[in-house]
Amino acid sequence: MYTPPEFAETDEVVLYAAMQRYSFATIVSAAGGLPLATLAPVVVRRVGTDRWTVWSHMARANPQWRSFADVDEVLVIFRGPDAYISPAWYTDSPNVPTWNYVVVHAYCRVRLLVAGDPQIHWILEQTVSQYEARFERPWRLDVPDEYFDRLVQGVQGFELEVRRLEGKSKLSQNQAPENRLGVIAGLEPQSDTGAQEIARLMRER
Repeated sequence: MYTPPEFAETDEVVLYAAMQRYSFATIVSAAGGLPLATLAPVVVRRVGTDRWTVWSHMARANPQWRSFADVDEVLVIFRGPDAYISPAWYTDSPNVPTWNYVVVHAYCRVRLLVAGDPQIHWILEQTVSQYEARFERPWRLDVPDEYFDRLVQGVQGFELEVRRLEGKSKLSQNQAPENRLGVIAGLEPQSDTGAQEIARLMRER
């Protein structure tokens, strides 16, 4: 990922938090010289002190998972908030429009899980739990065994060992302080949640 030094995000605590928060990720691989991509919920965990693992699943009818056996790495993209930045918010000129955003790229080695592997049940259970946790009365994956077995038959689970991470937080770091304040003032009144989140992140910097 092209990342000028001022936008590089290297703090592992920040990267991990972003991966967990923006966990509806894009999984990218290639087959026959053509790119393949699937949006999928993922579960991210730190294993030990120096290893990160991502677990996910997709429909067995999705042909992408079959490409995993033929590639050395897949790319998992965690896309955070983004917002259009108007040059009208700057105190100086000339300037041009740009975009502020947060993104993490995880380059991973894949291990496909075989049918019947108990990790598939764990992946589905953890996926449900992490998204239901925000609700006052969270739903639990407590369904009849026969129904669950049919569900699992249509799912391909996989484990992604993170080999390297690249993070980018483009938050107007290349602008003068007064311009950054102008951007924040321009973003905060907007109804778009992405704009509000970018403004919050800029204030925290």
